[in-house]
This record gives sequence, C-alpha cells and structure tokens, in this order.
Amino acid sequence: MTGRHTRPRARTGRRILQFVSGLSLTLAILCVFHVGWVWWGDAFDGIHTQQTLAVRHGVKDVDAGDATRIAEPRGGDPPAETEPGHGAVIGWMWIPRFGHDWKRAIQEGTGTDVLANQGIGHYGHTPMPGGKGNSAYAGHRTPGDLGAADTLRPGDPIVIQTARHWYVYKVQSSWMTTPDDVAVVADQPGQGDTRSITLTTCKWSLDEADSLSARLIIRGRLESWSDVGDGIPAELADGTSRPAVRARMAASRVIRRISVRMPVSRVLAAAAGGAWLLLAGLAWLIWHGGRPRREPTWNPLTLAWRLQTGPVPLRIILFILFWTMILFAEWAWLSPWLDATIPLFSTGPSLTGA
Repeated sequence: MTGRHTRPRARTGRRILQFVSGLSLTLAILCVFHVGWVWWGDAFDGIHTQQTLAVRHGVKDVDAGDATRIAEPRGGDPPAETEPGHGAVIGWMWIPRFGHDWKRAIQEGTGTDVLANQGIGHYGHTPMPGGKGNSAYAGHRTPGDLGAADTLRPGDPIVIQTARHWYVYKVQSSWMTTPDDVAVVADQPGQGDTRSITLTTCKWSLDEADSLSARLIIRGRLESWSDVGDGIPAELADGTSRPAVRARMAASRVIRRISVRMPVSRVLAAAAGGAWLLLAGLAWLIWHGGRPRREPTWNPLTLAWRLQTGPVPLRIILFILFWTMILFAEWAWLSPWLDATIPLFSTGPSLTGA
C-alpha cells in the first residue's frame, strides 16, 4: 500500500518542481526583457510619439544620410524664430557624438508632459534656437536620450533644426551643479550678443536620491546657421560614408518611417508572430504525425519548446521567432503598463529625471 501512494506523490512533487523552476526562469527572462525596454525599448517606441508630434506641427524630418547637398554655413544674425505655444514642436536636436542617427524632437516646455515623450524640452523663458542669449534645454538621462551626455567634449557639435533653419552649436564646457542652480539656464554675466546653448540633465545613477542630487550641465556657443532648403550642415555629414554607419542610418530611416504610423515594437511583434504562426503551421502539417509521445511536463519553457514542430534546426528557428514575438509584445504592451502601475518596475526619476 505504501509503494502505491509514494509513486503518485513523487510524480506530483516532481511536476510542481518543474512548474516552479520553469516559471521562475520564464519570469527571469521577462524581467530581462523589461530591462531591455528601460534601456532601449522605451526610447525605441518614443520615436513614434516624436514623429507624430513633428508631423502635427509641420517640422520636416530631414535625412542626415543625404550628404549630396551640404549647406553653406552663414555668420551674422540668423532670422528670429517664432515663439511657440507650450508643447509645440520647435524642431529636432542632433548630437553626432551619440550616433549619426541620433536625434530628438524639441518641444516647448520642460514639464513632465513634455519630457515623457522621450524628447528634449526647451525652457520657455530662454531664447529660441539661434537667438541672442542662453537658449536652454532639458532632457532625460535615459540611454536613448541624454544618457551619454557626459561623453560630450569641447568642439562637439550640437545641431538644431527648426522648420526653416539649421543652427550649429559647438560644446565649450560641462560641469555638475545642484538642482536649485537656476542661473545655469539664464543669460550669463557679460553675455552681450553671444548666442549660447545649455543642456541640463540629471546625474546618472540607479539610486533615485543620488540621481536627483545633482545636474549635469553642457554649455556651447553658436558657430553658424543655414537654411534647411540649402542641404544639411557638414557636421551631420562627417563620417556618414562608412558602410556600417550608412547601414545603421538606413535602418533608422526605416524605423522612423514605420513610426509615423505606429510604435515599431508593435510592428515587430506582429511580424515575428505572423512569421512564427506561418512556419509553425506548415511544420505541424508536415511533421506532426511523426512526433513521439512524451511524458507530460509542467515546465513552461519545456512546453514552449515542445510547441515547435519539425527537425531540430527548424524548431530552433521557430523557438527564436516565438521569443522574439514575446519580447516585442512585452515592449509594446506589458512593460509600459508595468512602468506606469508597479513602482518596482518604474524607471522613475533616477533614470528619467531631467
């Protein structure tokens, strides 16, 4: 009698262990996917918001990969830019040091409603791009935005494109200061007719209190301006002839074109899911009859593997497509919900404070 009851209990215990271990690994994978969203996915889909806003406000999305027309740099006083309303898109900010395909939409204002769009905010009380005085901007310190601000060096260009003009600033200095040092965004003593730019972002730290304890300041000066219709500034064309750079910029163009209509993560989730369903369906029709019977398992990862049909190489491809679909589906729907709902998964000020 004892032996009869021991075997079912042992089998049940083994299945529970399979389920718990498999579920733990699955949740760990999903957590890694969420970290990927924090570092890349959020900014990835933020392109959709920025593209939509730019189109709505009539700001052209210029392709920096088109180096066939280089705008002649001009000196002197540039035309005055129109003062926008709160939240309006002023233009685009390009920082080649962050990558030739790096650019972020600039909106008027620096409130959370603006910076939540993963772009750059313009301090409303400071001059417009190209104007006399200190034109100041704020941005998150997330990796996709101003996360690499500490890598900027004197002489690095910061390029601003408005609806009609290009403004090329060159970095002069950077330093850390306290959050209450509002003087950094005001006109500087002895500024005169100098046209400068200031970027502000939080200190990089995973600790929220430490992140909010300081601000990184980048200061630059206007070097030249030109008309958008004349081409692109030479600073944006430098280095774009390399094959790797051109390939990356081509991919970026595709992403931006898709992003005009919907977030890219949704497109990629649908594409991976469609490819998986098609291949998995064909594989099942061809090979399902020859599948051996296996002992039932409660391990979610094992179930995901057994869901794939066909020869091992094909099953590996299907398995990769399956998890690619899960990755982008999480980026599209689950991670934003977790970020907004559960504090533990929120990026919070420590990653996004400006």
